[in-house]
Amino acid sequence: MQRFYFDLCNSEHCQRDSEGQLFPSRERAGMEALRILHDVARDEMPVGEHLTITVKVLDEKRDQIFEASLTLDSAWT
Repeated sequence: MQRFYFDLCNSEHCQRDSEGQLFPSRERAGMEALRILHDVARDEMPVGEHLTITVKVLDEKRDQIFEASLTLDSAWT
């Protein structure tokens, strides 16, 4: 098992993961980043008309190895 860190940024601020999580592979850590992205988008979606969320996956040395982003724009007509 390897430790991976998930730093999360949205339109307002960034949150650095100081604890990390254990996963058997980089691919599983990437899947977790996508799950985090989905959950955060669902929770923050009603807040505004524009939302950009980025999850960066870092390895044990805190080198970035993966990044996933989601941008949501919504407007009433």
